[in-house]
Amino acid sequence: MRLTELTDEELALRARAEPHAAFEVLYGRHQGPRYNFLLRQGSPPGRVDDLFQTTFIKAFRALSSFREEARFRSWLYAIAVNVVADDRRAARRRGPEAELHQSIPAPEPRASETPEGIEMLDRVKGVLDDLQPNHRLLFILVRFQGLSIAEAAEVVGMTPPAAKVTLFRTQKLVGERLASAREKIS
Repeated sequence: MRLTELTDEELALRARAEPHAAFEVLYGRHQGPRYNFLLRQGSPPGRVDDLFQTTFIKAFRALSSFREEARFRSWLYAIAVNVVADDRRAARRRGPEAELHQSIPAPEPRASETPEGIEMLDRVKGVLDDLQPNHRLLFILVRFQGLSIAEAAEVVGMTPPAAKVTLFRTQKLVGERLASAREKIS
């Protein structure tokens, strides 16, 4: 059987014996979703590449601790969440970063970005930033990353029923705030 035909969980277990080949398949399957997830966590774009690499390095090193009954995808998201949290704690210890925007030219805006679109995107980011961290993480994992509520609940540290209620309330709140934002733009 070819490695690409195995499930993530089977690959994670096989990676203990033949780490490079099996983990390479896992990396290929999960690089896009994990990178997008890290981008959505609000880290500076320049840090996302480092966080992405750190996530996969930690996953590779921790393969021996992967439990057979666990879902690999949830396990990998949990590692990514911890990498982001560690990076935020380190950033607070380092203090404010030096402003480099004066020496780096700003990228040209894309033609498809209208002022209204940019304003709405800023409002969406603002609404998400106002959420409690676990609620925002749960919302992002389910709505943007495609995890089931049970998988996201495991990553966030909630029971599935609590996550379902929290997600319902969060979606309602986000919808209400964005509806009022749309009315202001119109």
